[in-house]
Amino acid sequence: MRREGGTTDPWLRTGALKMVTDGALGSRTAAMLAPYSDDPKTSGILTMEPEKLKTLAIERDKSGFQLNFHAIGDRANRVSLDVFEAVAKANGPRDRRDRIEHAQVVALSDLPRFASLQVIASMQPSHQTTDMRWAESRVGPERIKGAYAWASLQKFGARLAFGTDYDVEVISPFRGLWQPQEKISLACCIRAYTSGSAYAEFEEGKKGELRAGEYADFIVLSEDLTKIAPSQYTKVKVLQTVVGGRTVYTATH
Repeated sequence: MRREGGTTDPWLRTGALKMVTDGALGSRTAAMLAPYSDDPKTSGILTMEPEKLKTLAIERDKSGFQLNFHAIGDRANRVSLDVFEAVAKANGPRDRRDRIEHAQVVALSDLPRFASLQVIASMQPSHQTTDMRWAESRVGPERIKGAYAWASLQKFGARLAFGTDYDVEVISPFRGLWQPQEKISLACCIRAYTSGSAYAEFEEGKKGELRAGEYADFIVLSEDLTKIAPSQYTKVKVLQTVVGGRTVYTATH
């Protein structure tokens, strides 16, 4: 089916393969390099043996798929980076834009590898607003330094693509940041949500920016985010939403 191509419909794009490599931090099923700080009996789970994942990835990459791996724990992120490195060695260079979805807890030594391997960090800032109540107790004060590390990843040269995930989280992107050393500027944050996400799906030049010739995708807000305090962001209302030049939402009051 991959050989038959994707689709010419601008509302539906195919061509990426998503693999779930581990579980979640909340349930202690995210695969960690060392036991959980609040439950030394477990280090989480990998859903597939690394060698099997590598074989699958090399095969799918050879068929032209973009690879997107869900990875929450630091072990899952390391395994994913190792697999992407093996894929590039096996199949040679090309513009892959492989992605790690979430990249939630990353070993500090692995942070620079995102840039060196040209792996996109596809992250959801809303996760830490939920996880901040218990995340540090799960992984401890040292490992938490590599969690939700958008500023560190950006500093090392990685490309960020932000989203809001499935609606297990609040869909609104107007949420704050947690670890103060990982704050990024408002401009960088908006760029990650817009042009960063467009790049991550090979759609740059078509969407993600307000430019002539690109899809007219934009929202009208009740406040100018650049002129209000970050603490007020969650009170901002969406007045209008335009997608592909079509108004799909207008606030009634």
